[in-house]
Amino acid sequence: MARYDDSKFGETRRKYFYAEQAAKTLSSTNLLKRYYPKGPIRITKFGVMHIATQGGTETTITLKRNASTLATVVASTDSAPWTIASKAVSDKDVDAGSYLAITSGGGVATGSVVCFIEYHNLFDDNFDI
Repeated sequence: MARYDDSKFGETRRKYFYAEQAAKTLSSTNLLKRYYPKGPIRITKFGVMHIATQGGTETTITLKRNASTLATVVASTDSAPWTIASKAVSDKDVDAGSYLAITSGGGVATGSVVCFIEYHNLFDDNFDI
């Protein structure tokens, strides 16, 4: 039996990381250690929003599934607040039980960011509402 896929119905969801805290410094290497999505999902976009004036340099922010890299965004850290740097991800599936991690390229940049992913839910025969 084929998998149910929310993208067939135009359903795209966005998950923000650290929006509740409204701040995460880029000097930390692990912006997000582990996030376990509920059920299998298909990631279509990864992005970063600057929420505070930055230190005037660039930093590399990477989205990883388990230990493998899914997407890398080079974010200019001297842009205006709420500027989005994003990258389309060519439909990477994250199985149930896998985790996502977000890492920063280094301690040069300062400021605060909110990272996000856009995704579709995938359900198989075992899905139960």
